[in-house]
Amino acid sequence: MNLKSVFKGVVSSALVVCLIAGVGTLPTFAQSTESSSKDYAVKSGSYSGTEFQAAYPLKKSNGVKVNFWIKNTGNVSVMIKINGDQKRTLAPGKSGHISAPVGSLSSEYKFKAVPTPNGGDISIDYGIAQRD
Repeated sequence: MNLKSVFKGVVSSALVVCLIAGVGTLPTFAQSTESSSKDYAVKSGSYSGTEFQAAYPLKKSNGVKVNFWIKNTGNVSVMIKINGDQKRTLAPGKSGHISAPVGSLSSEYKFKAVPTPNGGDISIDYGIAQRD
């Protein structure tokens, strides 16, 4: 018996044991390098009317930031807000988002989209999501 056949026997035996036990180990270079960030979708949809308002309880364990995204599908400018802050105005046909940090304690976050500057009805596609 030479060294090559002994090595093959040891490797084969180890492979069989791993397969039977359901254990497998990938070398570091073969492991996934995907980001561990997660998205937690709170709500998405479309809205048409005088004013969009929504409130959701959020907790930091679902993500450290909350994002409020809209696409303005109407014909008036729309101002978006989270908890009355982080304001942004989007012209007709434009899309964009604002973000706010999520606190350690569970708390209700208020999302609002209103027509500006002269009122009217708004039409938006929107998404609210938390992420790390």
